[in-house]
Amino acid sequence: MAKGAKRPFKLDMDPDEFLERAIRTEPSEVEALIERGKQKKPPGSKRKAKPSGGNVQSDTVVDLRRRRMRKRSTGK
Repeated sequence: MAKGAKRPFKLDMDPDEFLERAIRTEPSEVEALIERGKQKKPPGSKRKAKPSGGNVQSDTVVDLRRRRMRKRSTGK
């Protein structure tokens, strides 16, 4: 992309609806959202997802492998 070129602004609404919504917004609300976005987030705010989906992993790899082999042999 050339320096200074801007990306197109993509909306999932028609231009009339966008104009109506833009007119209804309060400038103070927009400024507050911009300021909140500029604030530094506290450390540790993003938590890493656990591979188990938050549940305790009770099955070991060997148990999972045995279960898979049983499913293959029985066809279930």
